[in-house]
Amino acid sequence: MNSIFLRAKHWQLFIPLVVIPFIAMIIFVIIIAAITVTNRRPPSPEDFIWISYFFPVIGILSGFIQFAWFWNVITKLSKLVSDKVRFPMTRIKLFFFIPVIYFCILPFFISFAVKTTTTSHQNIDAIFELVLFGILIFILHLFSIFCILHTIYFSAKVVKCVEMQTNARFSNFVGDFFLIWFFPVGVWFLQPRINALAEKASNSLSSTDEELVDRF
Repeated sequence: MNSIFLRAKHWQLFIPLVVIPFIAMIIFVIIIAAITVTNRRPPSPEDFIWISYFFPVIGILSGFIQFAWFWNVITKLSKLVSDKVRFPMTRIKLFFFIPVIYFCILPFFISFAVKTTTTSHQNIDAIFELVLFGILIFILHLFSIFCILHTIYFSAKVVKCVEMQTNARFSNFVGDFFLIWFFPVGVWFLQPRINALAEKASNSLSSTDEELVDRF
């Protein structure tokens, strides 16, 4: 099966998902501490505004890895399921892209809000706008969480359905559901199983191709 995310090892997913952001956070803390110590005057929020531009990049990197994994499991691994099992792919894809779009935009909104609150003079209008902005983000955030849980549910179901080659119930894949929910930990347990399924599919395809060649 030709999919980088299905054939990748667990550590190859773990490094960009956890290790790189963790190292970046340590570097930011060291830089902030160095600026605070070396400044002769008390540091102001403006001294750290530049850091807010890097957090969206780190968040998008981690989010891309996880959601790309979701997408490959749902769209590619699901092809290995028996024809008797049907998934509501239109709804699954719709609920998949809603949080993707939301979380791609959210870090920039947060950076903008932080920059606005630290560099502009506060007044009633600005506070009112921030409150409305916060309410909107809260509603979108709750709906995005629901969409993510929906995606996690079907990702876990696809994995179990491929293994069982039948329509799995939630009781069959509840463990996988929580492993995907806590993905940085669960990837160490799930990815070897997915690697095995992808390898099995590739071997089956190779065997089929060899049989066709032998016939001709």
